[in-house]
Amino acid sequence: KEEVKRQKERLEEMAPRPDPGSFQARMEKRAQKGHYCRERPPSPEMKDSDLMGGGDSIKAHVMRQRDSRERREAQKQVQGQAKLAAYQAAEKEKMNEFRRMMGLPTED
Repeated sequence: KEEVKRQKERLEEMAPRPDPGSFQARMEKRAQKGHYCRERPPSPEMKDSDLMGGGDSIKAHVMRQRDSRERREAQKQVQGQAKLAAYQAAEKEKMNEFRRMMGLPTED
C-alpha cells in the first residue's frame, strides 16, 4: 500500500492534477472520456442490403403498395354499398309507414 501511495505522490509531482471542479479538471475529464470512446473496437461489417432494406426492388415495393391501396378502396366501397342499402331499406320502411298512416297505397 505504501508503494502505491509513493507512486501516486511521484506522479503528482511530475504531472500535477488540476483542482477538482475547476475548468481545467473538467476539460481533462472530457478528454479522457473522448479518448475512451475512440478506443472502442470498430463495429462489425454489414452488407449494404441489410442496412438499406434488403434486395427488394423499388418496382415490387410500389406494386405492393398499389395492391394494398386498391384492396382498401374496394373494401371501403363494399362497406359504403352496405351502408347505403341499409339506409335505403330503412327509408323505404319509414315511407311505407307514413303512407299507411295517410291511407295511401304502400310500395313493396
